[in-house]
Amino acid sequence: MAQLKKAVPTRHPEDPQLRRMLATHMHCGEEMQLVGHAAAAGPPEGKDDGGLLTYRCVCGFCFDQRRT
Repeated sequence: MAQLKKAVPTRHPEDPQLRRMLATHMHCGEEMQLVGHAAAAGPPEGKDDGGLLTYRCVCGFCFDQRRT
């Protein structure tokens, strides 16, 4: 009889540079600025940002990070 192999979920390899950027908010050697922070002014009527913070670098690179 053929043996059934269990499906093993694949894990993506961790990227230490990406982890460092997310932890320090540094990209291109510059500190990224917090932009579009909805909690400062309160969420717009009927819209929830889902707890996202948007950071942007001077080079234009940006990413969203979920508030904890």
